[in-house]
Amino acid sequence: MIKAALLVVASIVISSAAGCSITHRSDAFGCTKQSDCTDGRVCINNFCVTGVEPDAPSTIDAPTDTDGCPMQCTSCDRNSGKCTIDCTADNTCNSPIQCPAGFSCDITCGDNSCRNGIDCAQGTDCTIVCSGDSACRNINCGPNRCDVTCSGDSSCRGVDCSASCACDVSCFGLDSCGDNGAMCPFKTTAICDTGMGCTSLPPMCNTCPQ
Repeated sequence: MIKAALLVVASIVISSAAGCSITHRSDAFGCTKQSDCTDGRVCINNFCVTGVEPDAPSTIDAPTDTDGCPMQCTSCDRNSGKCTIDCTADNTCNSPIQCPAGFSCDITCGDNSCRNGIDCAQGTDCTIVCSGDSACRNINCGPNRCDVTCSGDSSCRGVDCSASCACDVSCFGLDSCGDNGAMCPFKTTAICDTGMGCTSLPPMCNTCPQ
């Protein structure tokens, strides 16, 4: 009987010791990131604990730009508002091209590219390089600054920068800028007209805000 009593006591002691070794973590203190914890607690091993200095915020929790570039841009810098539209490959970008509203656009066109119109009316300014043969058709510069280089043969048919505050159109390629040349600001007085192209250098040919 004494032996049986001793076995009961031993069993109780072992059970008590086992019970003390179990850690019950409340669901209220579970975490997957630091922002899940409150009251100065720190997320460690998926549990909010106290008495530990938090690390610097994880880049995983940092806000990210999910908007990306406007669909018209090949690449862009949203901080500076710069949009690059790369059409240097031959026979590309033959859907109408539009500079996104509020962006400054750099557009480059290879052979037979950019032939269904380039519209810069909504952009802050446009720099267009028509380096390919037969590149660029129907360019609408809009009211802001516009710089068009027509170095490809038979490039730049229909360049209209008559409404631009400053416009420079350079016609270097053979038979570039068409038969009538570019429509320059103040076309009727010819002060911004270089023959086939345009210049913003003479007085009144640059009225853009400084």
